Order: sequence, then structure tokens, then C-alpha cells
Amino acid sequence: MDKKKQLLEIAQEIRDLIEIKQKELDLFFVEDDHIYYIRDKNGNMRTDFPSVSTVIKQFYTDFPELDKSFEMCEGDIVAQDQLLKEWRSTADYANNKGSRVHYLLETDLLKQYGSYKDVRKPHFECDEDQIRDGNAMIDAGHDFIRQMHRRGAVLLDTEMVLGSADLEYTGQPDKMWLMFDKEGELGLICTDWKSNKPKNFQIQSYTVEMLPPFEDYMDTALSHYMIQLPLYIRLFLDMLKGTKYENIKVLGGIIVHLLDTGRFDEYRIPKAFINRVLTMPPLPRIKEVKAKKKDDALREQQRVEELNKLLKG
Repeated sequence: MDKKKQLLEIAQEIRDLIEIKQKELDLFFVEDDHIYYIRDKNGNMRTDFPSVSTVIKQFYTDFPELDKSFEMCEGDIVAQDQLLKEWRSTADYANNKGSRVHYLLETDLLKQYGSYKDVRKPHFECDEDQIRDGNAMIDAGHDFIRQMHRRGAVLLDTEMVLGSADLEYTGQPDKMWLMFDKEGELGLICTDWKSNKPKNFQIQSYTVEMLPPFEDYMDTALSHYMIQLPLYIRLFLDMLKGTKYENIKVLGGIIVHLLDTGRFDEYRIPKAFINRVLTMPPLPRIKEVKAKKKDDALREQQRVEELNKLLKG
């Protein structure tokens, strides 16, 4: 049996094992509500396990949107509201392009593997500029896929729903791959393509350090992603416990920065960094993150109410 065929059979076997574990945990994801459901160690259904995107927030100081906007507008809540709308509109604009790029790339990749599952289509609206730039990023993504295939990798799965009753968090990795290393040992690679502006990957004059245990890294989007991918790997390995693949080798994590020039940059996560994430306490400050999220939501509600009262006279 050639290596590719062997890897394809192993990929199907692992997907089946993950599906069994998902059923044991009653683990599933509701796209419209963006909620994960999972059964905890006490047998209770939970929807409050944080996702990886929330787990990452423990390790950096989030931008104080409400405080900064209020300060910049010198306490003028009408001007603050306009500034917040501008910031959020810019973020939504970028997210729409990224959603389209991810959706079309995932669809194209799964077609190469027989479209063995449906691709969830997120909502996105893109103008001509976003479509043009996004198409260049899609071309770059195709180049990366070909690169992985040339390396001997085979797709394991996309957007696999993962969760752990022991680790108490959930997530969906962008792409998981299987390949044999130079010694012929089976291994796993996690990759994720990103469509951020290049400056978000770079250290700026205002960039500060990450929070423990990553204070030796600066707070950039790249640092966030370096934590993100191993967190997915950790969930995946946890779901394979008790199977013949529980000790599968971790070959690495690759952050793939798709550029609107039609090329991509690879950022390989150092092995020592991956091991740090795989062995650290995963939720050291999650209560603080959840408390801040609730506080921010309350403050936003109060801001809107105060603004409406002012506008109504």
C-alpha cells in the first residue's frame, strides 16, 4: 500500500474515533448561536465551556474599547458612539473578507477529498475590492495546499468539533493533516490560514508583553495564533485518549498568512512553545476573562441606554 492511501485510511479511522468521542460527550456546535454543547464529568450538559478564542484571552490584555473611545472623544458619548461604529465597521469589513476566503478554500480543499462532508457557509457580504483581494488570498491558499501535498501530507479534517470534559474548553481547528516523518513515524500537523493585515503580525511602538506564561513574547496577532493552534492540538490528543492513536506524534503547527499579493508566509510554531501549551494549566485566569466579558456587556448596554436618553432629549 502506498503512503498516501495508507494515510487516507488512517485519516478516516481517526475521524470515526473522534465521532465516537463526540457522541460520548454529546458534543456538538450550533453555528447560528455559536454555542458548543458538551457533557461534563458529572454528566451535566454544559454550554459555558470557553472556546479556544476565549481561552487565548487569558494571555494578553484585551484592547479597552469603551475606555479608549471615551477618552479619545473627551467624554462626548455621541462622538464616542460614532467612533465605536467606525471601529466595529472596520472589523466587520475585514471579517467578511476573511469568512469568504476561508469558506471557499475549505470547499475547494474538501472537493479534493471527495467532499466527504458539507461545509458550513458563514454569512458574508463583500464588495469588489474585497472579492479581488480575497481571490488573491484564495490563490495563495491553493499554493499552500499544494505545498502540503508535496510534503506528503494528507488532510485529516477541517473544522473538526473538539471538546474535553477534563480540559473544560472547546474549539474547531482550521485544518488538521497527517503525514509520515523522516523516520516513517505517523504524525499530526495543525495549520490555520489567516487574512490579517501584515502590521498585525508585527511589533509596533505600542506593543506590550503577553501575560504569563508567555511574557517572553510580545502581544501580536502572531503570538495569539501561536497559542491557538497548540490548544487545538491538545483538545485533539485528549479526544484520542484510550485509542491506538493516543500517542500520535505532534509534528508541528503552521500559521499561514494569506496576502492580497497572491502569496503566503508560513510561521512555524517552535516545538518548545507547543510543548509549553500542551503542558500548562489551560484555564488559569478564565474566571477573570468571563467576568470581564459580562462587565463589558453590561457597560455597553448602559452606554447605549445613556446615549438613547441623550438623543431623545
